[in-house]
Amino acid sequence: MKPSANPLIMLVDIFRSPSDCFAALYQRGMWGWQTYIVLMITPFLFWGAYFDNVNFEWLKQGLAAQLASTNPAQLDLLEANTLMASEIISDIVSRTLTIFVLALWFRLATKPVQPAMGFWKWFAASTVVIFPAVLGDLASYASLILKHGHVMSYAADLNSLNGLLKLPLTSDWSQFASAFPILLPWYIVLGYAAVGTWTPLERGQALVIATLPWIAFYLIWALYILIS
Repeated sequence: MKPSANPLIMLVDIFRSPSDCFAALYQRGMWGWQTYIVLMITPFLFWGAYFDNVNFEWLKQGLAAQLASTNPAQLDLLEANTLMASEIISDIVSRTLTIFVLALWFRLATKPVQPAMGFWKWFAASTVVIFPAVLGDLASYASLILKHGHVMSYAADLNSLNGLLKLPLTSDWSQFASAFPILLPWYIVLGYAAVGTWTPLERGQALVIATLPWIAFYLIWALYILIS
């Protein structure tokens, strides 16, 4: 295991050699801010391109027909700039919250292990864990171009399961599918690599720590939808 030589190599090592990436991040926690910044920038680029390419009148008619039965109060918000800002803010908030919660979970789950890692160290690791979402943004852009912008906003993000299922807003599972990350197995593998690289925990324990928060959250959400 050889730590990444510089911040740019570290970005490549996220996909090529995660252990080298986390070894470098262990030594230089500040490098985690570059992954966070990139994760915050790509939603601006994708949604800006989306609203530049989509036929907004077609999109507006499609959304209005669904919102009329699900949330009529939002019909007045069907403006291009408003929708774009909403999508960008939603992505930024959800990614930041995911990173924060993951960092807190890793901190608490590994607290008894020595040497204990601080919250901000795990925050940096968590930015790497969900960094593959950037590839999802690129794939979403490619899909948008190939379809000549003919894709509804709730199905445009290929980072989510709804990018494949394309469930309408009227579906009870639409929000769940839109939030469920299609790259979840990759996130778990990177979380496992972080815990395995930074702690002396056994493989089974590291895998449980990397998997448990994701499975618990989406399982509880799915059960809630089924029961309600």
